[in-house]
Amino acid sequence: MISTRVAKNLWGENMYFGHRTLADLLGHETLTGLMFMAAIGRRPTDDEREVFDTVAVIMTSADGRIWPLKLGRLVSSYGGTLAGWCASLLTMEGPRLGPWTTGYSAQELVELRAQVGERIDDEEAVVCEARAFFERKRRVVGLGVPLRERDERYVALEAWVLRTGRDKLPHWRLHVALAAHGKRVANLGTNILLGLAAVLLDLGDYTPAQISALVTFVNQNVFAANALEAAQQRSPEMQRLPDDCVLYVGPPARTSPRAAAERRRFEPLEPIYTDDGLAGA
Repeated sequence: MISTRVAKNLWGENMYFGHRTLADLLGHETLTGLMFMAAIGRRPTDDEREVFDTVAVIMTSADGRIWPLKLGRLVSSYGGTLAGWCASLLTMEGPRLGPWTTGYSAQELVELRAQVGERIDDEEAVVCEARAFFERKRRVVGLGVPLRERDERYVALEAWVLRTGRDKLPHWRLHVALAAHGKRVANLGTNILLGLAAVLLDLGDYTPAQISALVTFVNQNVFAANALEAAQQRSPEMQRLPDDCVLYVGPPARTSPRAAAERRRFEPLEPIYTDDGLAGA
């Protein structure tokens, strides 16, 4: 028996998180809103919907040379769009890269917020706790920008936050203090993920796990576009990598019992020797 709050199909209607899809949601909800419901279990407010539409656009970095996307293109090049799409997503459930990492950045800010406590409006205390947090952690998820000076997506997010007056909210101020210290002592730039985590923690009472899901769900256009194009191209170069570019690391190939038995049928019999020489000679 499946226990779920997600959906139920009724006679002539489909329910989705308690809403009738054809009578309640059709014409009144957006794709972003449906993705939000998938992660949070309720319809978004107008403010939440606007924020996640903004997040979806800012997070659209779809260059196929980014290695999870390149892996997806490699798999899709054999003709399977969904196989490549899934391959890209499977590389990212962790704290290293991709939209799923936003939840790990959120967890960093949740811990820092707990350390600051009631002193959140004391700027000196915030800076002091951010410095201590960085020194204790050394590696903060969301600090560090690969291959360039600044994350252009973070630049856009920061400008949007300033325009919308969200820069005074607590988690945004916490991440600014943390990022400033990381830049000062280790020359670390601020990644989009830490900025997004701050915005979303200030937006709603979401858990870090929900934030990972939310940002990943609204970022699906990036993976879908690459997977579909590669499946249509079926590039021979992607289908056949040069042998000197492939290194297998793992146990040696095993022979199945059936294959081993079949091989023994065709192997020459071992000669039998006696004291007088070869038997039968």
